[in-house]
Amino acid sequence: MKKISVLLLITLSISLLLTSCFFIVPTANVYDGPVDSGKPQEFSKDGITLTLTDEFIEKESERGFDAYYVAPYGAVMILKEEFALEEGLEDRTLDEYIKNVIENNGYDFDPISNHDLLYYYHDETMMGQDTRYYSFVYKGNDAFWIVQFSCFSKDLQEMEPQIMNWAKSVVV
Repeated sequence: MKKISVLLLITLSISLLLTSCFFIVPTANVYDGPVDSGKPQEFSKDGITLTLTDEFIEKESERGFDAYYVAPYGAVMILKEEFALEEGLEDRTLDEYIKNVIENNGYDFDPISNHDLLYYYHDETMMGQDTRYYSFVYKGNDAFWIVQFSCFSKDLQEMEPQIMNWAKSVVV
């Protein structure tokens, strides 16, 4: 029982952190320029690597993310949950982990599996901007990772294929 309570506390904390970041939109103003016109650029931090574009810059996270990158048309927020936080956490599957994150965020849907990617998405309107958030989960040797991409809803047709490519580039 204690093991379940601690795990629930950990995933609830991560869920609250993710929920509290939902007001983060790519920019405060509507961006009307070209979406993703940059050149590929690799970003690495604390055991995770992904390829975005050179239009992304790393920012200091004020919300406790392990990494935070922004471009005029999108943002990437990364959280790491080390296995050492909970005995037996490393034995959980990605499916078990993401279902727990979804449930703790108060959502009632199943994760999506697509081309070896496991994720969910949801839409929010914050600061007058309709924004979509895609949350992908990964399992490394020492931690679970949540990589969340956001973009303006008006750019979904252009951005969704690019977000999937960025998500496929993640190495932990």
